[in-house]
Amino acid sequence: MKRSGFLFLIAIGFFSLSACYSREGGGGSTSQIPALMSPAEISNKDAAAKNNEGVDHLVQTHYDVSEKLFREAVGLKPDFSEAHFNLGIALDGMGKHEEATEAFKKAMESGAGNPKIAENAVLKKHLGM
Repeated sequence: MKRSGFLFLIAIGFFSLSACYSREGGGGSTSQIPALMSPAEISNKDAAAKNNEGVDHLVQTHYDVSEKLFREAVGLKPDFSEAHFNLGIALDGMGKHEEATEAFKKAMESGAGNPKIAENAVLKKHLGM
């Protein structure tokens, strides 16, 4: 019984430490990054796959990797509002604010009807809304 209790305490400690170290900067959660997955009805599956892979990296704050993937997605589908939006978020995260503003403008051109895009605080700040 003593051994199983000891192992239980070690497991609890491990999971507690894991939770602490999974937070960005010791406080904020990376799950707060406003990334948009590809819509299910998208016709260009290659662009959708690039966008979704980019989102996976974006939420881990791998901004440089996600930027490349979002650029590939919009190269495959130039009117892909979610990918333009995600590119803007990645660029903003890297401090490339002028480029982020351009990406957000393109996101709004084709995705103004999407409230997740049009009502996003980061996008609004870049576009002066």
